[in-house]
Amino acid sequence: MSQVIEVNGYDESGIIGKNLRFVRVGMTVENSLRPFVYNLLHFRSVSATKNFLNGMDNARKIDYVKNAMTDPAISINQYSFSTDHQIDILRQFTLLEEKSLYVKRGEVIYDMLYNKGKNDSVRNLCDYLKRYERSPYWMESFIKAYGFRMIVENLQHTSKVISNRSISDYKVISYVDGGFPFVFWWHPFLALQNPDSRFSLQKTPIYGVTKGDEYYPATSMAGNIAYITSTTPGMVYPHNIAELPKMASYQLNDFYNHFIQATQIPTFHKRILFVGYLYRDFQYLLPFILHIGDDYYHIYEPFRLHWVKGGTLRSFYRTFGKYTKNDVVIEGALTTSNDKEIAKECETMDLDCHDATDYLGVYRDLLDKIREQSEASNLSMEQRQKVAQTIVLAKQRAKESLQ
Repeated sequence: MSQVIEVNGYDESGIIGKNLRFVRVGMTVENSLRPFVYNLLHFRSVSATKNFLNGMDNARKIDYVKNAMTDPAISINQYSFSTDHQIDILRQFTLLEEKSLYVKRGEVIYDMLYNKGKNDSVRNLCDYLKRYERSPYWMESFIKAYGFRMIVENLQHTSKVISNRSISDYKVISYVDGGFPFVFWWHPFLALQNPDSRFSLQKTPIYGVTKGDEYYPATSMAGNIAYITSTTPGMVYPHNIAELPKMASYQLNDFYNHFIQATQIPTFHKRILFVGYLYRDFQYLLPFILHIGDDYYHIYEPFRLHWVKGGTLRSFYRTFGKYTKNDVVIEGALTTSNDKEIAKECETMDLDCHDATDYLGVYRDLLDKIREQSEASNLSMEQRQKVAQTIVLAKQRAKESLQ
């Protein structure tokens, strides 16, 4: 029997202090393009971001959710993170944060009294307080990371592969929207499992993906469902919504301690830096194309470079962490002087630069595979034809955009 591979995408919707909704979408790797099929069918686009969905009529969004939930190839779990549960976690977070800041106060006083001339403690305190530059983000990262941690652990009950102990040769991949701050816990979680656990570093990798809800199909569908079911009036289709599992108090203390240590430095996988004009669907497929081209091993996290006077890359790396050799630049049509200047700056820094036309072939190949997925689905003939027509248009527009 060949190895069974399952992919899972995770995202959330809502506001802290009100009900948050987390969604997990799972499918075998053979069906991993199915979310693109539904995007093309309902929204005439490979990608369907939350902003993009804002302009869609409610009937179309409701139909999207119904189709996804009735597809036997897709497994969907929804979790409600109640306000009471949130308050419990926020209370513990606030208490632990206060203790951390008080310890740093003591370090500053000690240096002032006994280590005159040294300012290491002040520098450390300033570095720590810098996270409050975007004050809600620090708290929200902790709360949402907690939510994702609990629903990933719940895979032991929700994953058709992990819950089936008769499957011994398997790999279950998890993609969490938002990047490293939401999965800072992944390594100790997997490394410290009991010997009889189905979780492991080799068999159940967990990836935080920047803009995963836009660029990675399972995560995109999870985000769409979370957003639609929590914001669309008339969304009365029956959903099984479970309460988010709770973490033991002693575990929460360890979770916080790891959080403040691990999330200080911006951390990414491989970054794709887009420059110039690219047809929307073409751009939104490229990170996933490179990911599956690496046999699902490397994660490509997308960023678009915008011209900044005095140095675009200097500004980018100051915001998103230092330059690494993992960074890849993909250049579309350089139609403006600013785009040309950014491209020249990338070449001067000796970044790994590629012309987007190099990927047109694999882009068309992936669209053909998406069409094949629609043929294998439970869609009607008319719906499959609609998907096929949109794919033809997507191929044509991508080619024209680079001419």
